[in-house]
Amino acid sequence: MNASRNPAVFDPRGTLALIAAGFVSFLVLLFWLGTGEAPANNGGAHGLGKGITGYAALSSLLAADGQQVGFNRVAGHVGGDELVVLTPLPDVDVKDLKMLIRARRDAIGPTILVLPKWRTDLLRTDPRQPNGQAGKIWAGLFGAPRAPTGWTTITGAQTLRWPGFLDHVGVALANEAAPAAHGWRSADGASGPLPDDHVVLSGGGTDDGNAPLVPLVRSGDGRILAGYFADGGAYPALERMAGVDTAGDLAENRSTEVKPLVIVFEPDLLNNHGLADKATALLAERLVQASAGRGVQRVVFDLALAGLGAPRNLLTLAFSPPFLAATLCLILAIAGAIWRGFNRFGPVLADDPAQGAGKAVLVAGGAALLLRANRYHLLGGPYADAARERLILALGLPRRRSSAETDAAIARIQQAVAPGTTPFGDIAAHLAEARTPRALGTQAANLHRIEQALSHVGRKEGP
Repeated sequence: MNASRNPAVFDPRGTLALIAAGFVSFLVLLFWLGTGEAPANNGGAHGLGKGITGYAALSSLLAADGQQVGFNRVAGHVGGDELVVLTPLPDVDVKDLKMLIRARRDAIGPTILVLPKWRTDLLRTDPRQPNGQAGKIWAGLFGAPRAPTGWTTITGAQTLRWPGFLDHVGVALANEAAPAAHGWRSADGASGPLPDDHVVLSGGGTDDGNAPLVPLVRSGDGRILAGYFADGGAYPALERMAGVDTAGDLAENRSTEVKPLVIVFEPDLLNNHGLADKATALLAERLVQASAGRGVQRVVFDLALAGLGAPRNLLTLAFSPPFLAATLCLILAIAGAIWRGFNRFGPVLADDPAQGAGKAVLVAGGAALLLRANRYHLLGGPYADAARERLILALGLPRRRSSAETDAAIARIQQAVAPGTTPFGDIAAHLAEARTPRALGTQAANLHRIEQALSHVGRKEGP
């Protein structure tokens, strides 16, 4: 068999296309298995919400400013050395929230907790009125256009009740009949308006360890809108923003193993509704940077507490520690197998069977050994026996006979086919008695001629 009669089933390009298609299909399968997630822009108050109470504007602002921004959907995920922004629902599981914040404050990373305040509904129609007479006619004929996805409207405010979570922190929600708050103020002299100057959420008090709440942002009439706990940690950026004097021995003795918890009571300081004002947007950015502190380059908005929890995407999980090492090893192993396969790729090149050459080498080696040992007398007998066996098969003679009977039967057939030739038995006897290479060659040639003469005779009944 040769290469021209054994073409390859696939050429290298076709094989590479099959491998690439299989690899892409596998990645798509992993991604599909982990994408059973709720739609992000659902009007909720979270980092991907584009509704009036969402925080998509804040995440976009931070990303545009060069900050690394991420989103977490895994419930109970503590995270690492990054700033985590928690925007829980009013009916959040208090135990889960408490465990998460406690874990992060224990030497993991800074946290911002934004309290919920507003109740909202999704808009069905676009609140923006059509411009011009043509737009009004279009709206009259076909109805008002649908609102963009995720747009919401405020339907009211809600009182927050989380028993068992920071019970020493008091939260107050002013209603529409309350006195105006006169916007917000920070210790460094910055100020700005609040979207609703009457319905304001504020707080104050201490944490479970009696650490006082230090104000970061107040309303115009003095209510605390955002603050952090002075729990013995070293928070220089927050202290500067709060106008706290950090000089003296107390500042030097503060622990770096405690991470800050910043509570934003008034969500309008960070949500889309509030960030429509430039001063409030700048305040939100400063508040995030001060909470992160030095060395923290990543801000993660938690979506699980906002009702968008989902299992981790298998594709993302495969490229995340500690599974990243196993994934890289698998990719290298696949690449090595592909490389090795292409090096060996192509039609099988099978030459003609090499049995003849092997036999020749074996015979030549055996003959050389006998010549070196001068054992010529050992060759004649076995050669004659082998020739007799070949003739028995060729002529169809009985096998269970003595050598003399077989030689006599061969001689009778020989006389019928080639009369006048020396009988097979005589030549076999002369070959067995030969002691020199010349004599051996002569008698072996005579036997070979007899075999050639009788090889065309068909099978006959033995005498």
